[in-house]
Order: sequence, then C-alpha cells, then structure tokens
Amino acid sequence: MRYIATIIILVLITVETLCADTVVMKDRKETKGLVVDEYIDRITLSTVDGEKTIFRKDIERIEYDTPEQNFMQLGRAYDSKGWHDKAAFYYKKAMDMNPDYKEAREAYLASHAKMWRQEERMTKKELDRQSMVMNWWKNRSKKAQKPHKDKALLLKETIGISLLKKDEVFTVDEVEPYSSAAKAGIEEGDILVGIWGKRIKYSKMKEVIDELLGPKFSEVRVLIKKEISVSTENKGNGLYKKLGMSLEFRYEGLAIRDIISGGRAELAGFRDGDFVVAIDKNIARYLPLDSVISLINSSKEGKDILFTIRRNVNLRRKGE
Repeated sequence: MRYIATIIILVLITVETLCADTVVMKDRKETKGLVVDEYIDRITLSTVDGEKTIFRKDIERIEYDTPEQNFMQLGRAYDSKGWHDKAAFYYKKAMDMNPDYKEAREAYLASHAKMWRQEERMTKKELDRQSMVMNWWKNRSKKAQKPHKDKALLLKETIGISLLKKDEVFTVDEVEPYSSAAKAGIEEGDILVGIWGKRIKYSKMKEVIDELLGPKFSEVRVLIKKEISVSTENKGNGLYKKLGMSLEFRYEGLAIRDIISGGRAELAGFRDGDFVVAIDKNIARYLPLDSVISLINSSKEGKDILFTIRRNVNLRRKGE
C-alpha cells in the first residue's frame, strides 16, 4: 500500500509539473491540465485528478502553453475544412519554432500528401472525362462499365491490412504476408491509433480507409499500439537491468532506447523509439522514471510482465 501511495503522489507531482494547457468551456469554466490525446470529437486531458475526456462540442477553445501548439491548432482547423495548403503553412510555422516538434512535422507531411491526392484526383477526373468521351465515340453501341474495387480490399492490396472497428477502436484484423505492413512488424490484434500524427479513435471507418489510401508508391505514417510480453524468469532483484534496454522520458512520453542485440527486449519484439503506455495494465506513460523502474522490478517472478507500447511505422503503398 505504501508503494502504491508513493506512485500516486509522484503521478500528481508529475502532472502538476507538466500542467500547462487551459481548456476554456462554452460555459466559460476553465480546466487546466495536459492535453495527452486529441481525437476527432474529443480530447483527453491529464489533470491532478486523473485523465478526463472532454467533448469538443463543449469546448470554446484550447489555450496551449507554447506558441507552436497554438499554430498546430490553427493548422488542424484548416485541415478539417479541407484547406490543406493553409494548414501546411501553420504546421511549418510550428516546425520553425520547434524543430523537434514531431507532431508538427508529421502533420506538415500529411497535409502535403493530401494536396498531392487532391491534384491526383483532379488529374484523374479530367483524364477519365476525356477517356469517357473518346470511348463513347468509339463504342456508341456498347454498354460496358468498369467495376470499382472495394476500398477495404484495396487497402489490403496496397499496404497489406484489413481493419475491424469495435467500441470505436480500429483493430488490425488481418495482415497479408510479405506486405508493407508485415515487413513493418504489424501483427493481427494490433490497434491502429493514429495516421500522420492524428488520432483516429471515434472516426468513421470510411474516413480512416480514405486516409490510409493515397497516391500509389507513396508512404503513410501510422501509429500502432501493441502488447509485448516479457519473461520474468531469473529476474533476481532487478529485472529492469536484465531487459537489455533503457527508458527515457521525452515530450511524447516514456521512450525505449539502446536495445541490446540478443537481449530480452530485442527477443521480445521491442524496437528503439517505442513508447511505453502501460505496464501490466498500469498507465505508465507519464510516471516518473524511478517509479516505472520500481514497477518493473516489483513484478512477480514466473509470471510474464505485459508492456503496452505505441510505435510509429512507415508503410509504403503499392501501385494499383
């Protein structure tokens, strides 16, 4: 009990240290905390009282601690209206202010990908129109219609996955062998969390598939969540040292680095740059590092310890 109480106190101290964002509600009430996740219709705010879900329909505005985050908000607003060129402008300003702002860089690349897709569609539409006219003259007496591929099937063919939506979560239902997804380490049961830095939970299946489908031979950056089990056998007094990896606190959360070749971490499937979300279902992404290490070392020997991680991967689309 003393250990659990210590962790709770440390969590509160950490959240208070990180608290910087202000959510102004439509009823003029304000809530301070740290925006840890942003979805299409809601946000998750980490406060001293724990994580809270707040719906966007109830929010007047969000005042972020840093200027680059406010530029990001402007970019997202333009993106939602389909004005991707203006969105890219504000994402670029956020990047200029903070060159290490990964979310801004991913959003900037995504906005350009959307612009390319718009141009590709416009070009294809014009070519289709010209082709239709020519075919009409050539085959005035024939009635033929080229069937359109189902988008879910097209997704499977281009990047190698099929998705299943349940309780607003998008789970990888199937992975095609030798596909881009398989080579990136995506497995059946993994959860698709984001695309180009944008969280997709609560989105519609059609919107997610359209976002994943893009110009052929191009890349799309996705964020996946997966669970990795690690054996606690022969852990002694310190499992953390025997994992063969290091943990480091970054802006995005608790990152894994310095994985030793042939160590437990590598054999279990961890990769440099993975982010730890939870350990044995205990939320750990903003716990102090000492508390995380204590949590790992206190695991029971003989029972696997379960890490929930998030991983960014690039998937290359095939041509049609």
